Amino acid sequence: MFSEQDSLKYFIEESDDSLLPKSSGLELSSMNLVSNTKHAQKVAIHELQDLEDLDPEDSSLRKIPGSIPPVAYLICLVELAERASYYGLTGCLNNFIQRPLPPGSTTGSVLDPTSDESAGALGLGLGVASFLTQMLSFLAYITPLYGGYVADTKYGKFKSVWVGVTIGFFAHMVLVAASLPFVIKTVWLSLLLTIISIIGIGFSAGYIKPNLFPLLVDQYAIDGNYIKVLPTGERVIVDRDATLERMSLIYYFFINFGCFVAIFSSIIERAFGFWMTYGFTALVYSVLPIMLIYLKPRLHLSEPTGVSIFEEVILLVKELFQSDWLSRMRHGQFWSIQISAATQKLAPSVTIEDLHTTVQSCAIFLYFIIFNLNDGSIASIQINQAGSMRTSGIPNDMFQSFNPLAILIIIPIQDYLLYPFLRKRRLTFHPIHKITVGFCISATGTLVGAYLQYLIYTRSECGWEGASECEKVAPISAWWCSLMFGLQATGECFATVTAYELAYTMSSPAMKSFVVALFLCSNAISSIVGEMISFWAHDPNLYAIFMSCALLGYGFALVFLVQFRNLHKQLNN
Repeated sequence: MFSEQDSLKYFIEESDDSLLPKSSGLELSSMNLVSNTKHAQKVAIHELQDLEDLDPEDSSLRKIPGSIPPVAYLICLVELAERASYYGLTGCLNNFIQRPLPPGSTTGSVLDPTSDESAGALGLGLGVASFLTQMLSFLAYITPLYGGYVADTKYGKFKSVWVGVTIGFFAHMVLVAASLPFVIKTVWLSLLLTIISIIGIGFSAGYIKPNLFPLLVDQYAIDGNYIKVLPTGERVIVDRDATLERMSLIYYFFINFGCFVAIFSSIIERAFGFWMTYGFTALVYSVLPIMLIYLKPRLHLSEPTGVSIFEEVILLVKELFQSDWLSRMRHGQFWSIQISAATQKLAPSVTIEDLHTTVQSCAIFLYFIIFNLNDGSIASIQINQAGSMRTSGIPNDMFQSFNPLAILIIIPIQDYLLYPFLRKRRLTFHPIHKITVGFCISATGTLVGAYLQYLIYTRSECGWEGASECEKVAPISAWWCSLMFGLQATGECFATVTAYELAYTMSSPAMKSFVVALFLCSNAISSIVGEMISFWAHDPNLYAIFMSCALLGYGFALVFLVQFRNLHKQLNN
């Protein structure tokens, strides 16, 4: 849920088991990995004293990553603060909208810290809460298309991040206002301010997500590999890809750590109420402008190119559909077209072959629309489920924090134990098999949710018709929900991470950013499906929703495996 929907992952190496996660966000602008020459020379003088020309005979030397610029860690801290504030407020948003004020509370807090009650404010029900949280998710995954375009053509990466931070700061302030005790009393006013805030936060993410990681990559200013002699006398290759991999992993860790830090919002929400919770997330977010001001003179910034890959793609698509396209499609010659000289001049970076390959790779991404349902798109229903169980004083929206926690544990296990074990025994774990396994594991997590919902309906005093709103929760420990979130996170580590790898390796250099952007749009489409599900998100339909999503997950995993079972052979060719 967090890493893939909240992490962009760029896979620099094109090996089957390269897992180079890149952030949560949506990298839609071009990755300018060619650095300023003078800046590269400064780094070389500062860091490398035994630099020699790279010779083909040295290809067998051990490869090591280079030194990461200290400013890169500060950029990671910016992302940590942004993700912590984002998930800190979104995690509590469901309770704020769905549940009514607890008895005697004016802030939404629970007065009895040992009770099984959940925090609440507006009392508008699960359907409205699910709809609005899915709207936020949709905006957060669709607006980066525009944010990346603006960064490429007008503002550049750093200025675009500043625009997003400014919008987000005011959106956080509006949400604090919506949660003030005297505003909560007027439900329609609080709801209106909440919707305004949701729109602002969604657009804020659209400017920040596609640009922060490329800004991080730009700080490693050495373009290419080189030989370095270590103090021990060993000659090694300082590998650019290995360095970018390390930067990506650090960035990925900071993202998920930020998501996990959001657990404090759930604790504050239950103990002190929503205005204090959203005040806390706004305070965390206020670190961003301070850090950006500090970072500005220390960053290596690239100017916007003035050209966007999206514009070139649109030009080619228009040309494809201008003349006799229907006839070409009937005869299987849709892509056999001579592009005009005018279009080639306006779109020099993209060819018809590139576009054709991109369309083929996008067929894989369509399956993730269903996968995402089992990995976050029904999060509101999952949070509601925890609130219908015995929490023993634990906030019901805290259990979703097991998702980033599980990811922080599973990724190192994959990288340092599972995949080396398979490689050592010459067992190839192909990308399609990884994705299929991920689909099945996430579907199993939702199946666990279906079983828990069945137990809730059968053991709740209010039965199938009112378990979600029942004053007495079902006598089942909400800690069982951690199994559901943990399984879904495990599936994400196999499926989503590998899909980013395929998105990167199956596309031409000019189309990599565009292909990743298209993959991330599957999250936005999943959010639309989640919006539709929200209309049925009430008792007694919740069990059917869980079960349907799980069965769809298994079914699509099987179809996916059958359709792409030979993809690894195509990749090898």
